[in-house]
Amino acid sequence: MRARELSKWPVPGGLLERLGGPPEAIESRSRKLALELASERWEGEEAELVASLLYASGDPDLGRDVRLAGDPVGSARRALRDGAAVLVDVTMVGTGIRQPYGQRMAVAIRLPGAEEMARRSGITRAAAGIKKGWDDFGAGGVVAIGNAPTALLAVLDLAQHAVPPACVVATCPGFSIAAEAKEALAVSGLPHVAIAGSRGGSGLAAAALNFLLGSG
Repeated sequence: MRARELSKWPVPGGLLERLGGPPEAIESRSRKLALELASERWEGEEAELVASLLYASGDPDLGRDVRLAGDPVGSARRALRDGAAVLVDVTMVGTGIRQPYGQRMAVAIRLPGAEEMARRSGITRAAAGIKKGWDDFGAGGVVAIGNAPTALLAVLDLAQHAVPPACVVATCPGFSIAAEAKEALAVSGLPHVAIAGSRGGSGLAAAALNFLLGSG
């Protein structure tokens, strides 16, 4: 039988009918559980920020690796209210952003000249793109690194030698450089939210950024 020939959908007594439900109810239940878990360690807006990460990951143990420092919610939202831009490392992060109308945002790897700089300098395209986009998007803005640890290293160098960002989201995963880069962020003095160690991913960066933007 072809799917189009099914007379009833969902299938009566099937898994979707028994375990599924309205999307609003599913999301509400999941977000409530995530907030309860986050509230065991954090309060207020920080608990809500961590809950957005737990919800996005579906991992109740992720909270052990979440690191917040320097009032990341307040620092990011004050900057964004004042017109600050957003700079993200890769397209997967940018695609997950529910971008408010008028919010300026750039994806590092897609900036003009990033690929040429990477090739010429022997660095990753994400790191090159962070440099390319820094003055217009990263300086004083909110920077989210969800994929490339080298981009986070670039952020830290630029924060030290140019205008620093208002807040850094660092959820870049990997078995090489990622943990070290996030450890360097931890002692940088920059307001940040990070996933310590090798865990992370672009979806987590997008979830945190959506919360900071007030759209997630």
